[in-house]
Amino acid sequence: MKSDTNFPRIKQLIAGYRDDMISLQRELVRRVAVGPDNDGPGETEKAHFLTAELQKLGLTVTDYPAPDDRVSGGQRPNLVALLPGQSSKKVWVLSHLDVVPVGDLNLWHTDPFSLHVAGELLYGRGVEDDHHGIVTSFFAARAFLEAGITPARTIGLALVSDEETGSQKGLAYLLDKHPELFSTDDLIIVPDAGNQEGTLIEIAEKSILWLRLEVKGRQCHASKPELGINTLRASAHFIVALEALEQEFNAVEPFFDPPHSTFEATKKEANVQNINTIPGLDVFYLDCRVLPVYHLTRIIAKVKEIAHDIERRFGVAIAIDVVQQVQSPPATPPDAPVVQVLTQAVQAVYQRQAKPQGIGGNTVAAFFRRMGLPAAVWMTDAFTAHQPNECVNVNHLIGDCQVFAHVFLNAD
Repeated sequence: MKSDTNFPRIKQLIAGYRDDMISLQRELVRRVAVGPDNDGPGETEKAHFLTAELQKLGLTVTDYPAPDDRVSGGQRPNLVALLPGQSSKKVWVLSHLDVVPVGDLNLWHTDPFSLHVAGELLYGRGVEDDHHGIVTSFFAARAFLEAGITPARTIGLALVSDEETGSQKGLAYLLDKHPELFSTDDLIIVPDAGNQEGTLIEIAEKSILWLRLEVKGRQCHASKPELGINTLRASAHFIVALEALEQEFNAVEPFFDPPHSTFEATKKEANVQNINTIPGLDVFYLDCRVLPVYHLTRIIAKVKEIAHDIERRFGVAIAIDVVQQVQSPPATPPDAPVVQVLTQAVQAVYQRQAKPQGIGGNTVAAFFRRMGLPAAVWMTDAFTAHQPNECVNVNHLIGDCQVFAHVFLNAD
């Protein structure tokens, strides 16, 4: 390793960034970056702020905006910031700008868009998902600049839009329109999943399938149910019947966590506004995370089979629409250079042995792998993403920032 002399200097610098990390989190949290699919304004304000901050550090920042007429200005930002190294080969840290909606405000103890500090914990929407990645990579680059150390590889920080709703205006757009940005020689890290010990390096993901299930019946007065067809009743039976998916697609692969496929009914759209009306339309969604051994067309076929049975039993009509369908790409090899250099860095900072593994979630790393670009997903994860009272430990920000710095020093 080359970091025997330089790493202690950089590590010490990063340890002194605690207050600045909190300040950056505060600025990011207050800039609402919910995407238009979730009725938000998009990521533009946050991107403008980060562009200025990155340029203050001395990084070259280029925006590769994706057209989107649903947001002010008609574009979704995708920032690429570069810190030149001794080689043109790059080591990338890719984070995302957008956040999910806050959900039920009554479940939050504090304002989700105003940072709350309680000891070592920082609370606010986005502090973990994905300000964790933005902050840690930002300060790792800053440490190199302040230490006057030129990294072996060029450091690339990518800050993309639309990760929470499919990435078509984010990384998928970059890879389609600007594939020259990334190379098979690059090391790519996505800080968007991990475990609480910082020892999980994600190299494989399950396939993802989101379905919109629309159940049509006939609305009527609740005192005369024989005049209508109750879609809420049919939907309830439909949701229970979908448990057959777990029974049929029941393979177990211990490499993944959880080791089996999951099929969960999640979002439900509003139906009638009053209690004494039987609904004639119900819409709910199914989130499927499927082991790579199964092709998603088999899942869709089974859902249709179950739907047809519900139609016959209850006299409803069911429409099935695919919201997202992403077949799992080949895994990043466990011995890939990015995995090796991350493993070394985790050992150096946390004195823990990291290991490659598959996860049940889905990250933008899948887009890289589909293009033949080995990527590793890693962070110290508190598992509060998408929850009320989302939080992050500032000590994890410091430690993970030091891990990235170690990677930047030792990436050949």
